[in-house]
Amino acid sequence: MKLHLPAALLAALLAGSQARAQMMLPGALQATPEGAAKPTGAPPAEGTLAPAKPKPVIEKPPSEESIVDRDLLRDGSQGRIALRRGPGGGPLEITALSLEGEQISHRGETCRVDVVAGAPIEATPAVKTRGLLRFEVGVEACPFSFDVLDGAILVTGGAASCTFTAADCRVNPAGLWGPAGATIDDKQIKLFEKARGRAESTMRDNFRALLSSPGKDKDAVKKIAAEQAGFSSEREVVCRTYAKEETHGFCALKMTQGRAFALKAELQDAGKAAGPGRKGKSARVDAAKEPKLQ
Repeated sequence: MKLHLPAALLAALLAGSQARAQMMLPGALQATPEGAAKPTGAPPAEGTLAPAKPKPVIEKPPSEESIVDRDLLRDGSQGRIALRRGPGGGPLEITALSLEGEQISHRGETCRVDVVAGAPIEATPAVKTRGLLRFEVGVEACPFSFDVLDGAILVTGGAASCTFTAADCRVNPAGLWGPAGATIDDKQIKLFEKARGRAESTMRDNFRALLSSPGKDKDAVKKIAAEQAGFSSEREVVCRTYAKEETHGFCALKMTQGRAFALKAELQDAGKAAGPGRKGKSARVDAAKEPKLQ
């Protein structure tokens, strides 16, 4: 049985769900008036050359230096995590970790647990996954991991909620931890708007490159498209609770940048799995450098 992706789904994925500013799609050109000379470098006539495979944009993932020596809040409004470099440039350490949640004995009542008391907690580097640096935090009652974004972290893993019985508190650290949403000013908002356009474009290019990598394998194409649609839903869920998100769009920006790195990593893995015979064709990574995502 042949599998076909709905045209509307692919169109929505390629367009990007967070494109607040109008952007010209790659390759979109104004029509040449009748009788006018064709522009230099116009594409060759149909049938002379096959269209080039889409290529991902190469970026360098954020380093842990973008998150040290600053306070990050879950959803930009609650809890607190502070990280630093260990003495002499040692391992990444958590010097403060406060988690907010709900009282176990009185549902609906808020509670707060200060996890770090005394010595800092070391954040252990994990295998590089989804194109980003990942660290694991071994809090006994609530272990979790986080991916490093530019000026933020995305906490994942662990149970849906953690119980601190002695503190009568149940918490869930998962989500985006970043600056207080209320402190993001107009100047930063303008920078975020420009960066968001670049991030959406980069993500779209990387998605197209990954989508073309399986060739005629329709099952693989369908899976890639479904995962991209899943990301759009995840971004909506994570960011709708970030403080003042509708004003500054910080959370959506950071998650989009992270997704662009994830897509690039998947494409690189696909190229390795395909072997040298496939590399350089549908799964080749362009070596050209691009401006860093802001």
